[in-house]
Amino acid sequence: MQIFNVSRINTDFGIFRVSGDWWFNQPEVESINIKSIEVMGTDGWVSLNKTSERNSQLINNLLPLLLSHLRLKNRAV
Repeated sequence: MQIFNVSRINTDFGIFRVSGDWWFNQPEVESINIKSIEVMGTDGWVSLNKTSERNSQLINNLLPLLLSHLRLKNRAV
């Protein structure tokens, strides 16, 4: 298991700051455990409630992009 902190990931549906842990040797989105997620709002970073139904869908859309980002970052190390 590896801890991660992504200070900024740009997507078509927002800019996010995410931290958590993941099993880097398992290339599935299920290997990611998000501890904290924030979205860039008009006044700065806004924490998202991970249990909200609307945010849950947003996180599901973000997970494949986050996995790709983490795998590329892990390869560079």
